[in-house]
Amino acid sequence: MWISSAALLAMLPSVFAIPLVEAPYPGLDVTLSQVEDTRIKAVVKNVGTEDVTFVHINFFKDTAPVQKVALYQHDDSEIVFEGVEKLFQSSGLTEDVLTSLGPGEAYEDEFDVASTSNLSDGGRVTLHSEGRVPTVENGTITGSIPFNSNKLVIDVDGTKASEVAAAMKAKHQKRTAMECCPSSEKHFFLKAALENAARLASQAADAAEWGPEARFQEYFRTADSETRRVVAARFRAAAAEASSTTSGQTHYFCYDIDELCTFNILAWAQKTTNTIANCNLYYAFLHPTAIKCHGQDQASTSLHELMHVPGVFKPGAKDLAYGYKAVTALSPADALNNADTYALFANAVHNDC
Repeated sequence: MWISSAALLAMLPSVFAIPLVEAPYPGLDVTLSQVEDTRIKAVVKNVGTEDVTFVHINFFKDTAPVQKVALYQHDDSEIVFEGVEKLFQSSGLTEDVLTSLGPGEAYEDEFDVASTSNLSDGGRVTLHSEGRVPTVENGTITGSIPFNSNKLVIDVDGTKASEVAAAMKAKHQKRTAMECCPSSEKHFFLKAALENAARLASQAADAAEWGPEARFQEYFRTADSETRRVVAARFRAAAAEASSTTSGQTHYFCYDIDELCTFNILAWAQKTTNTIANCNLYYAFLHPTAIKCHGQDQASTSLHELMHVPGVFKPGAKDLAYGYKAVTALSPADALNNADTYALFANAVHNDC
């Protein structure tokens, strides 16, 4: 991992899996429609029977280049998402990142899919969105609810899509000029966090491969030997990456190099560039290591972000669920591909949860 006198860049979130069913979910129903070219409108409706408040970071209404839908080519292969994933605090969330909907209520969001994926080849593209979004009570994540959308097929003009992508790239191209960490204090804490993350990952790797079957199954929803092998391998890869600040595949920045750190955000990552960047809240809100089960801290946050980066282990994990309740409700396949599952498991091993 390259810490480049300044830091590291590569983190945060997607809740998208292979399309399953088209039937409405008893949670949030998302209706996708084409506005013009690659510009899409989403109508998010509460189809449940109770009021719900949820975090809309990394979801519809977020104005950052986050993944709101998964894109598939005509052969059903998924098109690479090139935007960012943001990790946020689990408590103390402010009202501006929360959306409340009563039964039957809805809101709209518009976004351009060409701004976060390379659609220059044009042709027919299928859009779909499904997963779980974190629910909140009194500013704290307490669970999650499912969401699901229709499948929308659009014909993409590759030339127009390229123009959208070029405009987005120009907006964010300054990142390549950032090389030095402006704060020696942040650099110190980040280096310590990575050392702690390496230790957590090594402990978790041993526990995944040889530890109690019940604990592994609690988080990864299976005790299958092959799953345990893969999980251990990912943890060992993360431990190796975090152990070096002068080499490796990840560029980890100690500060926000792209002005994506609004309040509530701890860090963000971009898979296509193997980049991670910490936000100010990472240093102000988090302790070096958690002393309670399932708590957020600097070490497990950095570990969470390393799980996203394909340069560490392929494929990079997604953000399918956040927090213990949501993570332990995932299927085995989704748990294996969820970044927070790894962070929470490592925390559980370290604190003997």
